[in-house]
Amino acid sequence: MSHARHNKHRYRFDKASHNKECCSKEKRRNRYSKEFSEEQTKNADYYLTHPVWGLFSFIFIIWLIFYCTFSLGAYPQAGIEWLMDAGALYIKNSMTEGWFADFLSQGVIMGVGSVLAFLPNILILFFFLSLLQETEYISRAATIMDRYMHKIGLHGSSFIPLLMGFGCNVPAIMATRTIKRKSDRILTMLMIPYIPCSARIPTFLLFSGIFFPENQVLVLSLLYFGGIATGVFMALLFKRLFFNFGIMDFAIPLPRYRRPSFVYSMYNMWDAAWQYLQKIGTVVLLAVIIVWALDYFPLHNKNGTGKERVSYLENFGRIVQPALEPLGFDWKMSVSLVTGITAKEFIISTLGVVYKAEEAIPENGEIHTSLMSRIKEEHVFNKANALSFMIFALLYMPCVATAYTIRKETGTWRWALLSIFSTIAVAWTAGFLTYRIALLVLL
Repeated sequence: MSHARHNKHRYRFDKASHNKECCSKEKRRNRYSKEFSEEQTKNADYYLTHPVWGLFSFIFIIWLIFYCTFSLGAYPQAGIEWLMDAGALYIKNSMTEGWFADFLSQGVIMGVGSVLAFLPNILILFFFLSLLQETEYISRAATIMDRYMHKIGLHGSSFIPLLMGFGCNVPAIMATRTIKRKSDRILTMLMIPYIPCSARIPTFLLFSGIFFPENQVLVLSLLYFGGIATGVFMALLFKRLFFNFGIMDFAIPLPRYRRPSFVYSMYNMWDAAWQYLQKIGTVVLLAVIIVWALDYFPLHNKNGTGKERVSYLENFGRIVQPALEPLGFDWKMSVSLVTGITAKEFIISTLGVVYKAEEAIPENGEIHTSLMSRIKEEHVFNKANALSFMIFALLYMPCVATAYTIRKETGTWRWALLSIFSTIAVAWTAGFLTYRIALLVLL
């Protein structure tokens, strides 16, 4: 069989599998979720798609999702961190010192465990996103935002992929296929990397919980809306530079509302949890092993005494540090942001490795291996550089997969490279200004 025929048959197989999966999900959804009547839908739309009340309703719904995600998720997060402490204490008491014990405590528990601790927050977020999708509210949100999207040269249909970006930027970019005009698709793709995806949540929760505990929801909300505002600003810039022409109007279909199903939403939440756990058990674990090895094995100093040793990871971090030092970052912060280019979860896992657990074990036997405890004891972070760190993590390129998806969807590296370098430049500039202003205001 020729290569062309093989690809043709494979395409047919993939398409058939995709259609079968979509039909299966639709059947499951129809089983648990029932439509509203035409009159009920019309009455609800009078308020939820109203030019004024609809906008306020949308803002309140998004705020409520954030509040529940970060407030309710704090309790199971504390339980997971307690298990991390117990596991590290068990390793300390039952295993002899050596590289393997060091790998389990610093690599697995501090690296993988630091990411796993934020699983409850991500589950809650996906649960509410599932409810929005299940009730058919997302199309209403697109209708509400249509007039505002026109101001940046886009149609309301572009808002649906942007809203999907809160879950993950990669499927959000793929969802732009529903946008008819290519220029609108590309402009939407360039906006999506500024939408805070779920992989950024651990970084936001960690530092806002340490340095802004009394105003955590406010800080997190400002970060999210700040990311959206930055995306809007960059869309206006890109529109003027590359796509300076008119707007095409498209009708946004508004299906009937559906009663939300707890069972179906739980199913979607479990599906998201399973994918997240698979990522932690494969990609994140592999990255943790590499980062731990680079941090564990040292390079001897030039005098050959062997008394002063610098790890490979620290050497690399100190090379990168001068570029990020104006933002208030040391080598540990810098190297975590570099590893975060591959996936944003790696920021927390890298910090979990470089802030070693064994240094936090006092003589009385009490152990606190949570990354929050380690950062508090390190006294390197403060409110100014923590805020700068969160903003930089918010704005620079989400991950390699996002850039590759932009390249795949546009058919060229031009727009992917533009997205990479523009997000890094915006993140550096915003982080620098935030740090300098915060030094004057917060310290």
